[in-house]
Amino acid sequence: MSLTFALNITARGLQATENRMTVSAQNITNADKPGYTRKSVTDRYITTNAGTAPIFGQISGATDRYLSKTVINDISLVGFRNTIAEYLDLYNKHLGATDGASTLASYADALYTNLQAVATSPETSANKAFSISIAQNMANGLRNLSMNIQDQRGQADLKIEETVNTINTSIQRIHELNERVSGSVLNDAALAEYQDQRLYELEQLSQELGIQYFFDSADRVQIFTQSGQVLLGTTTPHKINFSASTNVHSTTTYPVGFAPLDLDGIDLTPLLNNGRLGGLIQIRDTTLVQEQAKLDEFANTLKFQMNAIHNTGTSLPPQASLTGTLQGLTGATAFSGAGTIRVGVIDQAGAVINYADINLAAMTSVNDVMTALNGVPNINASLGINGELIVASTFGGTSGVAINPMTSDVGALNQNFSHFFGLNDMFVGQGAENLDVSTILQNNTDFLSTGSLSTSLTLAVGDRGVARGDGSVADAMADLLIENVSFGAAGNFPAQTNTLKKYIQAIVSNAASRSQIADQEADTAQVIYQQTKDVLSNKTGVNIDEETAKMVELQTKYQASASVIATIRTCFNALLDAVR
Repeated sequence: MSLTFALNITARGLQATENRMTVSAQNITNADKPGYTRKSVTDRYITTNAGTAPIFGQISGATDRYLSKTVINDISLVGFRNTIAEYLDLYNKHLGATDGASTLASYADALYTNLQAVATSPETSANKAFSISIAQNMANGLRNLSMNIQDQRGQADLKIEETVNTINTSIQRIHELNERVSGSVLNDAALAEYQDQRLYELEQLSQELGIQYFFDSADRVQIFTQSGQVLLGTTTPHKINFSASTNVHSTTTYPVGFAPLDLDGIDLTPLLNNGRLGGLIQIRDTTLVQEQAKLDEFANTLKFQMNAIHNTGTSLPPQASLTGTLQGLTGATAFSGAGTIRVGVIDQAGAVINYADINLAAMTSVNDVMTALNGVPNINASLGINGELIVASTFGGTSGVAINPMTSDVGALNQNFSHFFGLNDMFVGQGAENLDVSTILQNNTDFLSTGSLSTSLTLAVGDRGVARGDGSVADAMADLLIENVSFGAAGNFPAQTNTLKKYIQAIVSNAASRSQIADQEADTAQVIYQQTKDVLSNKTGVNIDEETAKMVELQTKYQASASVIATIRTCFNALLDAVR
């Protein structure tokens, strides 16, 4: 072996050591970079007549595609669970606890107490005012909760649009990385880095959307939704199209109220059940819709049952006219009823000015009803501009109308006469989003029904038709709050018999339970993901101590090679001196 061969082999070794030092330095520098995997040099050697020498080896990342696939699947569940937990936690905070001074359950307690006070002293205006104020607080609380639910659904819808944009951007990036990995002339270091970046992008994409994927023979990754729709084929990324709704309320429901998640003409909305996008869809279309349905069931039951009782009574002083809340009536509107009602005109003290009993059995239309009402002295019945029944006193002065529905049974819901037409409703509006105390009672709390028009067979003009101390209707409304009533199936609640107070407490308790379970599931998903991620990181990540020790070893090797070159140089100089 000549000195030239020795110099050449040593120089190659020096260059190979230098390359390994570069890779180790790169590893240390990028140790904290997301998605970066440890790079290493695969040794390569050539053998010649002069011996064996190292040449530049292949640089590769410590990638584990099988373990990465598990991480990618796990983080998709994390995105899904975290999203649900986040929204339920916020809703639970808005809903409050089952106790406290400003909760729906506490309002039910307070309304019960104040209605009992009204029943005991119906002539006391302050008791009536307190009862109406508490009823308004309850209605306001239900409306505010509904507003919060719809705001959260609207925010989820906006987040869906934002997430879709993130997904489309991520797929485009992966497509570009595919192009760089496959079909381009790259040095090994760049290739390994692009492969790392691609796996990292897949992980980020999976957090937003549940996916499945595979690598083809050209090392391109092809991506599909979990239900099989193509997101990225061999050459073309496929874009999801979606636009958020501008106004979300309780009647805005999928598929009518929200735009589809369109992917090549296919609506992905019902197909997504993983990733952040799947969690947002579940919150918007299922979870919060269920919570709204329970609030609506409470509000509608409260309104129906309370109005049924309030419509049996009258107030002192009486209202000059009663305006129904049932709209859209015409004279020809069909009417079907049975039983008897008593309609009277009374003065402020409750004395009878005129009255008459009306049998509903033979009536077939609203015209028949108005004709019978107009037959009562000093009573005028008509339809308002919105098709609502109006029953007014024509006696003048401070007289008013009093109706006792007595044995009346009207319509498919078997309502009493006044309740059917909504002539003396306490609550108005459909569902929790619109529930409110009637404007009449808000403007004059003395119009709260406390007693009822006498049903005595010997009642005569001038008699006390409504006793000033009669609190029977107020007492019945108070009892309603602690008695079992029927609730239909709503949200995740089955049909049940319960008190109004216990039902609203059940809503609060169930929301707290759902939030707690969602938090636990999110924590579990995070732990599982982190364990898998740690295993992957331990296998493919950079260990600073190991890389530093390797640098020291390579430094020694480099110094040894440099010493060999220096020795060869000395030999060359000695040889030249001998020739001279």
